Amino acid sequence: MNKYKKLASNTLIFSLGSFSSKILSIFLLRLYTQFIPKSDFSVVNQIQNIINLLGPIVTLSISESILRFGLDKKYDNKKVYSTGVFTGFAGLAVGMIILWIVAAIPKFGFKEYLPYMMLFLFTSEFRWMQQQYAKVKNYIKLYTADSILSTLTLFLFSLLFIAIFKLGIKGYILAIVFSDLTSVVFLAYCANMKNELNFKLRDNHLRLQMIQYSAPLIPTSVLWWVVSSSDSFMVAGFISHEVNGLYSAAYKIPNLISLISIIFYRAWQMSAISEYGSAEQRRYYTKVFDAYTSMMFVASSGIMLMLKTLTTLLVSEEYRESYRMAPFLVVAVLMQSFCNFLGSIYNASNQNKNSLWTSAIAALTNIVLNLILIPIVGVQGAAFATMFAYFVCFIIRVVDTQRIAKFSVSWRKMGVNLCVIMFSAIMILADVPLMHFWLFLSFAVMALVNHAPIQQTAKKLLSR
Repeated sequence: MNKYKKLASNTLIFSLGSFSSKILSIFLLRLYTQFIPKSDFSVVNQIQNIINLLGPIVTLSISESILRFGLDKKYDNKKVYSTGVFTGFAGLAVGMIILWIVAAIPKFGFKEYLPYMMLFLFTSEFRWMQQQYAKVKNYIKLYTADSILSTLTLFLFSLLFIAIFKLGIKGYILAIVFSDLTSVVFLAYCANMKNELNFKLRDNHLRLQMIQYSAPLIPTSVLWWVVSSSDSFMVAGFISHEVNGLYSAAYKIPNLISLISIIFYRAWQMSAISEYGSAEQRRYYTKVFDAYTSMMFVASSGIMLMLKTLTTLLVSEEYRESYRMAPFLVVAVLMQSFCNFLGSIYNASNQNKNSLWTSAIAALTNIVLNLILIPIVGVQGAAFATMFAYFVCFIIRVVDTQRIAKFSVSWRKMGVNLCVIMFSAIMILADVPLMHFWLFLSFAVMALVNHAPIQQTAKKLLSR
């Protein structure tokens, strides 16, 4: 299959599952904000952040090696899968001990949620390993079916545990756990993974190779966590759990941008690996990056235009003021998506050390700005710190990956796009007269500047 058509096909298939899950997570925000108080929503967000931090550390990010080595034809898929999963299981056992220690710290107040957090950690990481292996086996449609099933079950379990049983924080976690368990069982039987997971297929030499690849990704994961999640703890610490609950809700709306990013990124991640080193690499990477950044800037401008309306529709009245915290977060998620895109080039070229040091700069920038700005300007300081940290990382990565992959970037267009999106953010924060007129004008300019690469790429994909 032609590489452009393959990328388009994978993007379309991934989009079905990703779109449903991301859209549901946005609509579930209404349910969460209706039944979970702001202070409890802050705690829920912190628990989820801890699981997101701990998972890659204790499993040694082995799921990334399952995908990387599984796609490499030099290795036996079953050995890669079995070696990866049992390595991950050993790490998860350590993770349970760490959770027990964290829950024992009175300041966090997580003690009563310990069993739920342990289940959360196990099911989420095991599901991710299985999903990676589904991509290895090219079960793209099954992967999508699993995503849709997970979306449906999360919705049903959330209704059951949060709206009907009114279990609050426990109900939030249980809904995710049961949804992940359903996915694990579905993939185990429908993808025949239960017959491919074999303790005897473990390969110590292969495990060492896989860990050598994935271990350097751990510090990167931790550093990304610092950029994206540490502000939640700082806002709660410097200000209050109630304000952090609003901030956590504000972060959900920009995730509509990550919906588009994740759909494309998952397909691009596979294409970046398979196309790296090919004769067409430079031209391919240039065209894809141009189309991707254009698409993301237009989408972000659209979110800015609809931000206040979306917040009114998607959260309960108690959380309505959260929209004022979102503009810088929209830009932050946009910059994060660009960083993730460029990170795939590091993975494809086995330059993970570059991913590490660029993430370290972003994390340090974020921490320093949070410590300075939150006490002075409050929650907007946290949003600005996150945005600026991702921006710094993006600029460094785009220059560095150009050196590695030799692709081209239109800096003039990039500068115009950045100015327009920041103008939109400032208009919302300043609550200027005729705000929606200025936001619409910004969107129109953004669409005009970026329509050509999106249109050209769409025509090429449809004609092949």
